[in-house]
Formats: sequence, C-alpha cells, structure tokens
Amino acid sequence: MQNLLNRRWMACLLILLMLSGCQPRCRPDMPISPSEPSPSQPKSQPEPIPAPEPELPRRLTLVAVGDLMAHWDQVEDALTSQGGYDFTHSFEAVKEDLSQGYTLGNLETVFGGETLGYSSYPRFSTPDAYGQALKEAGFDFLSTCNNHSLDKDAFGVLRTLQVLDSIGLSHTGSYASREESERITVVEAEGMKIAVLAFTFSTNGIPLPKDAPWIVNMLTTEKMVSDLQKARALEPDLIVVMPHMGNEYETYTRDVFLEWMDLMLYHGADLVLASHPHVLQPMVMRELTDIEGVTRQGFIICSLGNFLAVQRDEPRDVGIILKVDLSQQAGQRPVIEEVRFVPTWVSYRDNTGSVNIRVVPVGDALKGLAGDNPLGLNSWDVNRLQRANQEIVSLFMGDAAPLGEVQREYTFYRRSEG
Repeated sequence: MQNLLNRRWMACLLILLMLSGCQPRCRPDMPISPSEPSPSQPKSQPEPIPAPEPELPRRLTLVAVGDLMAHWDQVEDALTSQGGYDFTHSFEAVKEDLSQGYTLGNLETVFGGETLGYSSYPRFSTPDAYGQALKEAGFDFLSTCNNHSLDKDAFGVLRTLQVLDSIGLSHTGSYASREESERITVVEAEGMKIAVLAFTFSTNGIPLPKDAPWIVNMLTTEKMVSDLQKARALEPDLIVVMPHMGNEYETYTRDVFLEWMDLMLYHGADLVLASHPHVLQPMVMRELTDIEGVTRQGFIICSLGNFLAVQRDEPRDVGIILKVDLSQQAGQRPVIEEVRFVPTWVSYRDNTGSVNIRVVPVGDALKGLAGDNPLGLNSWDVNRLQRANQEIVSLFMGDAAPLGEVQREYTFYRRSEG
C-alpha cells in the first residue's frame, strides 16, 4: 500500500513539474534554435530594393537662320587662285554657333552647275562649293522652297537636290518625284524625331512644270492642312514648318501672315520659322489648344531675315542665329526651355579695304573693335554695329531690352520652373 502511494505521489510531482513550464529548451547547455532570434540580434530584414534612377530628359537645341543668298559679289569673293570657289570664310566667325545643335536655314539659290553658268539676282545659280561650305559650317537641314526655287527651271531644282544629297545635307520643300513630294520629311536629332515641312507663296511668276506640278510645295490652305495632317499621323516628337511668305523689307508683320502661322500651329506645328522679307520681324510664344484638343506651347518667328547676302541697305544687312532649347521627358512631347538669339551682321570689307564678305556676331565685332580687332573689321563700321545691336534687341525684347554692355547672346524666353 505504501509503495502504491509513493508511486502516485511521484506521478503527481512529475505532472506538476511539467506544468511549471520547465521545458527542455530552458536548459542552459542547449543551443537556441536557428528559428528563434537571439535577444541581442534583431531579426534580419530583407535587402531594400533601390529605387530606379530617374530617366534623364532628352535635350536638343534647334538652331535656325534666315536667307542664305549668293549675290554676284559673294561668288567673286569666293573665287580662288586655282579657279575654283571657296565660301568657307563667310561662316568662320559663326561656325561655333551653327555647330551647337541641329541647324536649319533657307537656301535661297540653286546649284545649276558650271554648264548653265553662275548668276545672281533675279535668277540665281551658285557654285556647288556654296553647299559644301554650308555643310562644313554646321548646317544640317535646308529648305529649298522659296521664290527662287525655279530660277533655273526644273533642271535647277533636280540638280540642287542631287548636290545636297551628295554632301549629306537634308532638305525639303522641292522634290525629284511625285512620291517624294507626298512623303513628309522626318529627321532625327538627339533621339527626337522631327518632321520638317516647307511651303512658298511664290516662284516669282515662273510657272510650275505642267508634267511636275508637285516639284515645289506651294502654300495653299489645302496643301498646308493636308501635309500637317500627314505629319501628325507619323507621331513625331516635333513638327517644324518653314514657310516662305511675307512682304519684303517690312519690319512688322501683317495680320494675314500671322493668321497663316497661327493656323500652322493649330494644325500641329510646334515651331514656325518664316522667311522672305529679308529683314527681321518679331518672334512670339503662343499658348494654344490645337486641332486635337491638346493645350500646348507654340513658337513663331515671323521672319528670320537675311543671314548671308549682299543687300547693304539697312536693315537688310543684319540677322540672327536663333537657338531654341528643348527638353523631353519619356512619353511626353518636348517643351521649350529657352529661346536665345545671337545678333549678326554681314561684313563687306575688311580693314585692308578688300572685299571680304562674312557673317559676324555683332557682340564679338564690337568688342573686337574696342580691342585688337581679331576679326579684322573696319573701324568706321562701329556706328552701324552699335545701331544694329540696338535695333535687333529692341525688336525682339521691347521694353525688356537689356541696357548697358552689349551682350553676345540674348534670352528672349525662359520657361518658368513653376
């Protein structure tokens, strides 16, 4: 009996010990399970996934100038001692500016070739070396669509296009075939696809060939709307229109031409770079809602004036190098960050009295004349240069025109960060 009681007592004691929570893991000599963290070591956290680097926006500077003419004095100035032609000196002082982005200009002559001979106003034909000089100066794209496109008839159009293709200069506005005329010209720069269109209001009374009425893009509402519709359908990043229109030598813009340019913006153009008056006319930023219901920016310059010509009557002797800085976030259309311009002047003679026709930045010219004159300009041109700078800056900036020291480059517009 006593043994039975002892066994029952021992069983109860064992049960009490088990209920007291003294589990085997309480033994000091037993290692802690890997699944249980040590009191001094916090639970390990998963490695954080780094945030993706924000994609940098694409950036592009569009550089544009006005009329690229070739009067007879320029042809004679380009004649070399070997009997060839070299126009490169005309662009040396502005080569750096022209190479800062994708550069466009209006080729207001044709390359008719040596067989036809070379000529000046009223029906131009210029040595092929002029095109090579433009390429070496930094030009990427030329409009061949203006009132001088047919100066050497259809032959001149076709040969001009062959010369430009041979030296790698892109172009639009005149065409070698109907098929080409029906395609929208699209180029690429800094990853942006740019559709470029050009139209002219006139061919100086020279009729379009009956068998090739498509050879030059004439400015009509129907043609302009149709081509811009085609351009939009291609979904480029940017649409640039280079219309040739306006009244010669007027420094203001008539309402009818502003209406044309606003219509181009409405139908899809982002920038309208106009020419023909041979003098500068105002530029303007637009806020608009276009045909597709998109509210956006647009930019117009009503006339880029002469860039290189021998029209000495003021203000036909001045122009600008326009620089439009764009940025584009992924999946969005480009925006204009800044619009800048460099006032330019065509120098006719150097300080030896010799004909030396060159485009020079006005700011560089004035500073040089006050110093050691590195451009070799005439000291008696100081007054004209000073007036040229004042005229150009006042035209574009009005009351906001900076006073005091002449600047090389001016800012017309800068996008607000807000």
